[in-house]
Amino acid sequence: MKVGHYGAYSGSTGPGGITSDLALYTPNAPPESLKGKIVVFRTAPHPAPPLDNNYKEWFTLNDYEYRTSEDFPPLFTQVPPSETVSYDVWWQLRQTALVNRVLTQAQAAGGIVVFNMSYDRLAGLYTFPIPTLSKTPTLYVDRTAGTKVLKDAKEGKRTTLKLLAKVEPTETYQLIGYLPGKHYGTAQDEKVILTTHTDGPAVLQDNGALGVLGIVAYFSHIPQSERPRTLMLYLDNRHYMPGMEKAFEQQDYFTKKPEAKKSIVALVATEHLGQIEFRETETKYEPTGKVEGAFLWTRNNQKLIDMAIKAAKDHRWPRVMVQCVERPGIHGGSQGVWYGMGKIALDWKLPAFATMGTQGAYWTTAARINTFNKEHFCTEVAAMSQLTGELMKADLK
Repeated sequence: MKVGHYGAYSGSTGPGGITSDLALYTPNAPPESLKGKIVVFRTAPHPAPPLDNNYKEWFTLNDYEYRTSEDFPPLFTQVPPSETVSYDVWWQLRQTALVNRVLTQAQAAGGIVVFNMSYDRLAGLYTFPIPTLSKTPTLYVDRTAGTKVLKDAKEGKRTTLKLLAKVEPTETYQLIGYLPGKHYGTAQDEKVILTTHTDGPAVLQDNGALGVLGIVAYFSHIPQSERPRTLMLYLDNRHYMPGMEKAFEQQDYFTKKPEAKKSIVALVATEHLGQIEFRETETKYEPTGKVEGAFLWTRNNQKLIDMAIKAAKDHRWPRVMVQCVERPGIHGGSQGVWYGMGKIALDWKLPAFATMGTQGAYWTTAARINTFNKEHFCTEVAAMSQLTGELMKADLK
């Protein structure tokens, strides 16, 4: 059977694989009926999911303060993958959290997840949310291969599943750096933190650090004596580790050095830059010819919102939505969720700007440089540099 990818951190079978009966998962299946079996899941039941508030907030386009183009899907409406895969792939991926929970609780021998995707779209698909390391080997198959898997599971047929994997201990780093301002090293120094994560499966997921470095490169041409505030680089390593951020809270730089937060007065975050949009039909997985839609978030302060709108206009940033999740949008609806590393601005109560492309082709480890648009990347970095400059000189009180 042609396999699209494996479930990350799901363990290993050894060279001989595991042989057991298949069992089809249903919400009403008692855990004891799945014990010791290879459990088959389907991520996209038909008909389509109900458009409840949770689905609308996470998996549709929400309201906004401003957008640079009308070339977006309708608000609060399910977006079909034939238009863009960004919302559908995110919804299907989120269901792997249920898969991992069921497999662990039922003490299953293994798992097979049938995604409603073509093989080209599924190949190399990463697992998100990130599970902890387990001993239930899991494979991902596309809808064509899944047709037979689902039929065999309904009949309880016996099968062999093989997943060869190894675990390598490694050490990663939270990288901290500074571009000093005129008061650097004194009690008067104030810092604007530039943050992103430095681990991901592909060039589109993992290029936020290049955006941060682009901002720093720009400001390095301005003399230190003319830089009102210090730029602090915080390149975080935790985003794709097993268990995600909370599991390593005690290892966090700011947990170990809480005094380092005291001089931070603002935040800028960059993720998923330079993306192009993909769609899927029954026969093709292909670029749409457009750049991926992007979010530009800021806090509930009209001056900050106006700065964000101005930067989007000044740089002719295509297909970007300025959002403030702390208040209703211009149509009176929810502005959704602040994704990504930049959302710590909400917890720390900092003025901030953060950008992120929507989740499309970047989820796959098979994504290569041909999924990246360098001109779009430069536009986004230029706009975020302008906004960093606003925070460098603004009266933040």
